[in-house]
Amino acid sequence: MEEGFYWVLYAGEKLVAYYSQEETRHHETGELVNGVWHFAGTSGGVAVAEEVYVLDGPLRPPG
Repeated sequence: MEEGFYWVLYAGEKLVAYYSQEETRHHETGELVNGVWHFAGTSGGVAVAEEVYVLDGPLRPPG
């Protein structure tokens, strides 16, 4: 997946999030996984790739 901003569905909420291809440790399983979502407008809100459903994107800046 391309790094950038996307509309996503997470925990029943539609949010804008930035996807980055980082390696991190899954908070429940302890496994190393690739792909992290950083939620816009939150302080420190992150999720691993499989916890998020992409609705649209990557978003492009206005022309």
